[in-house]
Amino acid sequence: MLHFVGRINRVQSSRATQNCTHWLFLLTVFALSFNLGCSAVRHAPHGETVEPKNNKTPLKAAPPKVISSIHNLPAPTILGVNYVESIGRPGQGAGQFLRPVGLDLDHRGQLYVADSGNNRIQVVGTDGNFIAEYGRHGWRTGEFDTPTDVAINFQRTELLYVADTGNSRVQYCNLVDRIFRIVVGSRLDYDLREGEENRAIELDLPEGVGIGRNGEVYTTDTGNHRFIQFDTDGLPAMIRGEFGRAMEQFRDPIDLVVDTRGNVYIVDSGNNRIKKYDFSGNLVQMWGIEGDALGQFREPSHIALDRWNYLYVTDGGNRRVQIFKGDGQPVMAFTSDELVEPTGIAISRDSRIFVSDIGTNSIQVFQVVYRPLETADNDEAAPLEK
Repeated sequence: MLHFVGRINRVQSSRATQNCTHWLFLLTVFALSFNLGCSAVRHAPHGETVEPKNNKTPLKAAPPKVISSIHNLPAPTILGVNYVESIGRPGQGAGQFLRPVGLDLDHRGQLYVADSGNNRIQVVGTDGNFIAEYGRHGWRTGEFDTPTDVAINFQRTELLYVADTGNSRVQYCNLVDRIFRIVVGSRLDYDLREGEENRAIELDLPEGVGIGRNGEVYTTDTGNHRFIQFDTDGLPAMIRGEFGRAMEQFRDPIDLVVDTRGNVYIVDSGNNRIKKYDFSGNLVQMWGIEGDALGQFREPSHIALDRWNYLYVTDGGNRRVQIFKGDGQPVMAFTSDELVEPTGIAISRDSRIFVSDIGTNSIQVFQVVYRPLETADNDEAAPLEK
């Protein structure tokens, strides 16, 4: 009986040994296959050729397709500009205008209008619906006399700047508390606080105001035929210009705009030309003469940039708006039967153009049509927001 049991144990032990050998063989084959597969692929720095062992065909690492910013994309070609609608009508009520001039848009797409004939700033939706108004006629802070331009500073908080032309000053307010203060220009005794006397600088009918890339404030001191840059503390940092027709001179400069590189574009209205200064105040380019051909002007008034850095100039004497590249190369001009005397201008992120028309006391709306951008794979790519 014991002999029989021992034989059974020996048989079971032999079978267990065979099973273990079988599984060890399978594990060895799997490990060898895995090692061979791993040796065929080696990681390499981005863009370098990978040379696998035991493979005569080199592999190329494909770089990822990344579009990080609008600044990495070329500006699309403008195919045309279509007329859309007119918003507002003459009058003194909410959403009505008398001689609307300067325009600007906030981050919500609300349109700020220098309603100069009504001595106020109106805020309307892009559909023309009234939202709010600031100011009334007067000479105290928060009151206006023929305001002709507006600009919104998005650098730290939303600040509204107003060229209070008739009072020869620039005012601003925080859009939260809506309390106006004077940046520069005529001040009354009760407006002055300790130390502010040293900041006083005389303006003469300033008609334009703009914001620099770091929050600096620019104004066209129209009656003194110059433009001035103020730092974020309100101190004058740069003054350029005097009366005349020479390269460094102006005749009634009306408006300006500053691009993302700090270049300043001035509408030298009396000389029918546009002047471009770099961030240091050096004149780098100038274009335009009196005439009605493309690139020529008759009483140009206001200027704006779109998100592709195309320049738009209202050419009031020719009843049109002209579009330029940043180097002054003309792109096209557009108008409509509804456009009588174009003045102020602003462009939204969806490429809608808002043009104030003092001839009709309304805002004319246009839409830019671009050629679609294409990627390397010829796929259409929508432009990215800033």
